[in-house]
Amino acid sequence: MSECVVCCSFVAGVILRERIPAFERMLWRACRGNVFLRQAEIDSPLEDPSSSDQVYKSVFIIFFQGDQLKTRVKKICEGFRATLYPCPEAPADRREMAMGVMTRIEDLNTVLGQTQDHRHRVLVAAAKNIKNWFVKVRKIKAIYHTLNLFNLDVTQKCLIAECWVPALDLETIQLALRRGTERSGSSVPPILNRMETMENPPTYNRTNKITSAFQNLIYAYGVASYREVNPAPYTIITFPFLFAVMFGDLGHGAIMAAFGFWMCYKEKPLQAKKIDSEV
Repeated sequence: MSECVVCCSFVAGVILRERIPAFERMLWRACRGNVFLRQAEIDSPLEDPSSSDQVYKSVFIIFFQGDQLKTRVKKICEGFRATLYPCPEAPADRREMAMGVMTRIEDLNTVLGQTQDHRHRVLVAAAKNIKNWFVKVRKIKAIYHTLNLFNLDVTQKCLIAECWVPALDLETIQLALRRGTERSGSSVPPILNRMETMENPPTYNRTNKITSAFQNLIYAYGVASYREVNPAPYTIITFPFLFAVMFGDLGHGAIMAAFGFWMCYKEKPLQAKKIDSEV
């Protein structure tokens, strides 16, 4: 008796799980039933490289005979966007490839672990300085925002700015400019000239932590003109008195006093939040 040896070829790959039924029907009809398909579902989801979404896929292997069927099978796999992987026909080559793949996976896991550790160390080091960086960025942003209000000189070598300054703060500003010149190491100091103008100066009321709340209450109704009487000092006296007349009970006063003590205790954390949506 003579033995008949049939040489079959195969292709292997992965495909989306929901495309398996249509993929199997297309293979059966296009190849007239001359192919054998085996598939198994992959339990863990895989990341789609095109959309970065987690999708479920199935691994398959297709057995066939002949070059024509091989061409048809590859075209069908390409049409269903299946990913094909090379697989040797010899068992020894397959074992060698499997060992090589496992070695590469272990190397990649080692590299990923070291990368995550390095990223964690970098983020921990950055977290210690993040507040200082925010402060520096805000200062730089404020400086450049102010510089954008300057005008270039005709020589294009210096900046000119016009601003309103309280007369009592002129010496303080000159000292600050001199200190900035020394720290920057500049050989040309800034020049501060006092100009005469017919324009009305803007209103500036000097406040502190206590009077600023009452001044903001006045600003909610309107800003006084230059050299106009500021009603804030009178409001500091009359507002608490009228408030006490309207709510003159002991319980309400105790609650308001406790709330005031709590705000004084939490002054720094509340200031750090920079809540500017209140009066």
